[in-house]
Amino acid sequence: MIKILAFINLLRLNRPIGIFLLLWPTLWALWLSSHGMPDLRTLGIFILGVIVTRSLGCAVNDLVDRNIDCKVLRTKNRPLASGQISVNEVLYLIIALAILALFLVFQLNIYAIKISCIALLFIFLYPFTKRFLPVPQAFLGMTFGFSILMVFAFTQSQITFDAWLLFAANAFWVLAYDSHYGIVDSIDDKKIKVMSVPLTFGKSTMKIIGGCYLATFILLVTIGSMSSYGVLYFVALFIAFLLAFINWQKSLLFDPKANFNAFISNNYVGFFIFVGFLSQS
Repeated sequence: MIKILAFINLLRLNRPIGIFLLLWPTLWALWLSSHGMPDLRTLGIFILGVIVTRSLGCAVNDLVDRNIDCKVLRTKNRPLASGQISVNEVLYLIIALAILALFLVFQLNIYAIKISCIALLFIFLYPFTKRFLPVPQAFLGMTFGFSILMVFAFTQSQITFDAWLLFAANAFWVLAYDSHYGIVDSIDDKKIKVMSVPLTFGKSTMKIIGGCYLATFILLVTIGSMSSYGVLYFVALFIAFLLAFINWQKSLLFDPKANFNAFISNNYVGFFIFVGFLSQS
């Protein structure tokens, strides 16, 4: 039982915020590309795909960071860093998750399969980018966006202009909310020499976060206008923007607790954006 709990902690299944932040853009793409409700089989494949790939990303991240997680108060009790799970056990788990992900992907067309291979490469590369990229959050934004491209590759057999707009909107959104999280971790990140937006840009970080939120919603409004969406879509976007703005404003003083709350609140931001797409079904 203790070992099972350790694996649950490793995959962050006890803290599903990461799954939701990856799921919402996938659902946006499914409703946008399908012009409404997608078929249940497609919906199931992509929801399971999100859970599996998010879990895979967490396992890979902890494997790469195992020698530095044990030096940081917040992460020293992670299963791999604390010795609850062995390196070999994590490697076997990564292989199992990768096989499961491939099984799900092979239910799609060849175009989506090709994109998934690039996505898998990005998942394995991301933990290393924190060591040499000044803005690893930008790489994370692209990594999280591959589900959008896969959705369009499968449902429309092409990646359309509005797909790229949605990909860009999501990338800016990820850059914004993960920078909030970067502020929470900035002291530890500096100690272990891991890069992030707050450490690279310092006091300008809040302007960057605000600009990214603004870019996200400008792109989403553009998508709605191009698709001739009704008023309910834009009302939902306004609610989502208001949530992001209020929490951004509360976090301006770089207080870790306020920034953590701002990060968590993005689950609701993503939800209301989805409500906007849902309203046009």
